[in-house]
Amino acid sequence: MTIVVWPLDDDETQPLMLRIPRHWIGPIAAAAGDVPVIGAAGIDDAAAAASDATGWIGALAPELLDRAPKLRWLQAPTISLEALQFPELESSDVVVTNMRNIYDDHIANHVIALLLAHCRQLPRFFRQQLRHEWSSGYVDNRAIDPADLTVLIQGLGGIGSELARRLTVFGPHVIGVDPQAEAAPQGVHELARPHQLDELLGRADVVVVAAPQTPETIGSWGEPRFRAMREGAYFINIARGPMVHLDALERALIEGWIGGAALDVTDPEPLPADSALWTMDNVLITPHSAGAGPGTDQRRLDVVTDNVGRFVSGTPLRNVADLARGY
Repeated sequence: MTIVVWPLDDDETQPLMLRIPRHWIGPIAAAAGDVPVIGAAGIDDAAAAASDATGWIGALAPELLDRAPKLRWLQAPTISLEALQFPELESSDVVVTNMRNIYDDHIANHVIALLLAHCRQLPRFFRQQLRHEWSSGYVDNRAIDPADLTVLIQGLGGIGSELARRLTVFGPHVIGVDPQAEAAPQGVHELARPHQLDELLGRADVVVVAAPQTPETIGSWGEPRFRAMREGAYFINIARGPMVHLDALERALIEGWIGGAALDVTDPEPLPADSALWTMDNVLITPHSAGAGPGTDQRRLDVVTDNVGRFVSGTPLRNVADLARGY
């Protein structure tokens, strides 16, 4: 039994979100006890270590899986599993675990911050501040009371459910759209299925995309859906960038189909410097930072070390994911 950790945080050949902090190696080794833990410095080292690997923490590619005939468990460093959805792994017996539920509160808070910024017209005032311009909000009052809003949340996993719960203090009517939820979570007033999403968009003042990236959701937000939204509605994406066609979103904003947008994720990332979205008065952009918050690194490490201990002792793993579904 051997556990391989790859890629590490100084491996710039791999996406940042897939890298494992090097300082985790010590706690992982402590949790593994007598089981060897190998921190692979690069993909060549990972390939060399793969033949003995029974557990793997980090990212995996088909060529590495092909070299790992003993592999039984893979701990993904993210919630979404799009980087691991390749046929060889999907058809294997490898159990995949992810990082779900550790970002729920931080991301919910981020969405609420974006929503309140929209309601209180903060982007407008930010730009006035940069121009050293004092223009009273009372003269042109566009403030919105969240209690008057209908908020549609696409995806009622940990993040969407936590968002709905935290929104209760502000009083909006919340519609939740989810393929699996058997009952409406706290704060959700109406529960609907994905096939009902398009017909519900015209009722929503705010749409929050909190669904996982799956083959069904990639590219699902295009011109038809933005046209189906209520004029003046606000669009928030804290899910994954490839779910949204940015060209369609730009057109929706420029032509006034919708009232504004807040994006924590884009496709591509980083958002190109020449994107029109950067300079739109009704757009807020944050750099894939919604999950940041106190204790995030420790929470991620706790999931990993807990699962290492479970794997070594043969007890059920935490956060077992469905690779085919992508979460």
